[in-house]
Amino acid sequence: MPEDVIARTVTTPSERSEGELTTTPAVQARPEPRGSHEVVFEAEHLDFHYGKFKALQDVNIQILRHEITALIGPSGCGKSTFLRCLNRMNDLIPGTRVDGKLSFHGQDLNASDVDPVDVRRRIGMVFQKPNPFPKSIRENLTFGLKVNGQKADDDKVEEVLRKAVLWDEVKDKLKQDAFALSGGQQQRLCIARAIAVEPEVILMDEPCSALDPISTLAIEDLMQDLVS
Repeated sequence: MPEDVIARTVTTPSERSEGELTTTPAVQARPEPRGSHEVVFEAEHLDFHYGKFKALQDVNIQILRHEITALIGPSGCGKSTFLRCLNRMNDLIPGTRVDGKLSFHGQDLNASDVDPVDVRRRIGMVFQKPNPFPKSIRENLTFGLKVNGQKADDDKVEEVLRKAVLWDEVKDKLKQDAFALSGGQQQRLCIARAIAVEPEVILMDEPCSALDPISTLAIEDLMQDLVS
């Protein structure tokens, strides 16, 4: 399971209109690491641009190993943009630019010799809206394992589905299309898929926004287990 950190976003109410962006930093500096925990991510004077628009400005933060770090702020302040910087998902958007320094275990994430595909393999992500593969429930979980050369057996499928609080609901229909699941079930399947390949870090962008309170509590317990 992930040995480093889970970062997640939480939205707070705002008087700004929907979709409005600001250049207010989504995260603030933490002066010194706490205890003996290793620094996993470090941003120094990080700016991010969508074309001419500066979405992140002068972000300075250290994110430590074996901790859950929450990014809290109003809608549109750049939380998701910062998360996507951490695994270079923003590279897929034309016209974007990163300034400043962003390191992962001391290595520059944006260096020319860093493979973004390998970055995303080591740093998993769960999005706000569920995005299951157009495959069966079981294949959603085993696909990544097979691509990474990991063992993809029934025990592993059951293990991750139990952790995502989904096993009892789908254990008799693992061959069914994942899109037949409800929205909340699809999101829990995506969480199970993310943890199945045992990434070093899991980024979660409001992963429980579509879940009921009981499922949300179970996912929060899972996050605690992953960093323990």
